[in-house]
Amino acid sequence: MTALINATRDEDSDVRSKACGALGRLGEIAATNEVMTALINATRGKEYNVRWEAWAALGKLGEKAATNVVIAGLVNELSGRIDYGHDYGHDMSLGKCLVRAMCSFDGMKELNSGIVKALCRYIRKSTKIDLTAIPSEHMIKVFFDSGNASWLGLIVYVALSQGIALTVKGSSIWIYDGRGPFECNGDRPELLASLIEAFRNQKSEIESG
Repeated sequence: MTALINATRDEDSDVRSKACGALGRLGEIAATNEVMTALINATRGKEYNVRWEAWAALGKLGEKAATNVVIAGLVNELSGRIDYGHDYGHDMSLGKCLVRAMCSFDGMKELNSGIVKALCRYIRKSTKIDLTAIPSEHMIKVFFDSGNASWLGLIVYVALSQGIALTVKGSSIWIYDGRGPFECNGDRPELLASLIEAFRNQKSEIESG
């Protein structure tokens, strides 16, 4: 593995690209700090093929790679492509990498407000990202665990765009999606009130629009 890490810094971009791809194929066993640092550095290169392989590799390393830096980098890369008229670039691999990273509870709850807002802006702009792999309750649980109100905009948008309905009974949040109704704990009253208010505001915005 050391040889592959060193190869990500080779002068030849083809060598760097192949090294990133090889690290990705190793999967979660390659999810060490040294490998992630090497791949993150590779995402900052000038050559598209190296950046693409590095991002794809990070997406294959599992939940350990779902960090602030990785998710922020994916959002910036994908947002930049939309700004230039290329949603996902040549294929959907980077979008899938982002969705896999978003499935990490520990990774998501550590995101700072700036990254959460950037993530929400990207998802609103993208016409191709498929969030169905993310459980309906996932971001609600992240919100209640982190206490970060920046999640509210994304929770409301995803619920509306995917036809997910929510009702509140006491401290319980009932979620209705394609899997049927299921319960999510909302035992922090101040956050539950913020969640309800966010949905009310969205409803008012729709009715007035």
